[in-house]
Amino acid sequence: MQSRLAGVWWILAASVSFSIMGALVKAAQPAMSSLQVIFWRCVVVVIVAQVMVRRSGAGLRPGSPKLMAARCLGGLTAMFCFFETLGRLPLGTATALQYTSPVFTVVFAGLLLGERVGPRQITLVGLAFAAVLLILRPSFDVGAGPLLVGLTGGLLAGWVYTIVRQLRLTDSPARIVWWFAVTGAVATFPFALADGLPATPREWALALGIGLGATGGQLGMTQAYRVEQASVVGPFSYATVVVSTLAGVLFFGEPLAPSAAIGTALFVLAGALLARGAGR
Repeated sequence: MQSRLAGVWWILAASVSFSIMGALVKAAQPAMSSLQVIFWRCVVVVIVAQVMVRRSGAGLRPGSPKLMAARCLGGLTAMFCFFETLGRLPLGTATALQYTSPVFTVVFAGLLLGERVGPRQITLVGLAFAAVLLILRPSFDVGAGPLLVGLTGGLLAGWVYTIVRQLRLTDSPARIVWWFAVTGAVATFPFALADGLPATPREWALALGIGLGATGGQLGMTQAYRVEQASVVGPFSYATVVVSTLAGVLFFGEPLAPSAAIGTALFVLAGALLARGAGR
């Protein structure tokens, strides 16, 4: 029971961190491109993760190189999709598309890991997803392109989270985060070099904040999937959507529809029932 509750708390902490990161990414655009933001985000994460790896004494050599490579490449592509939608869609809508990932996580966990997913869990995941749609009311008048990019990011993120569940058997959370950040920094360095350094103190502060938010989110997410089944903790990442929606209203002036109140209530209900089941 304790490990399950710990997994829930870890994923909720990660959700708040990712919400902060998403808001800062949106604030940084269009002054900074998506690839430039990814680079500076990864640089900060590498530094923090390096310290944690040294303290743990675990070393940097991956225990499962193929799974680690799949996690890094899939995660990098998913992150690019998410950052692109942040620049084209409201914060809440972009986050909702990215956080369709728990639905895909449940599917992948059942198909690839053989985790048992019962009818009750499927129903509650569906309720949580319906609540997200009510909260955000995605705007399809922007065209199919940004929406498809966002949905692709959600699918890839769900696949990556399932891989992280397997990596827990061979690698520490800090090592997993370090390799992902190094891969992202190396892959985006040429583009960041072309765009140049952040031009103002504000851009430097945003880059640092994005990196710190990403670090907290990555470590929390990795630890959550390390101690609990992917199909259990995955749905709780919906909390990021709620926090991001509120951030969009408070900091970016995005409207909050009346349906959002109903959606939030449904989300809280689904989350409470899932938490009750996780604590058993």
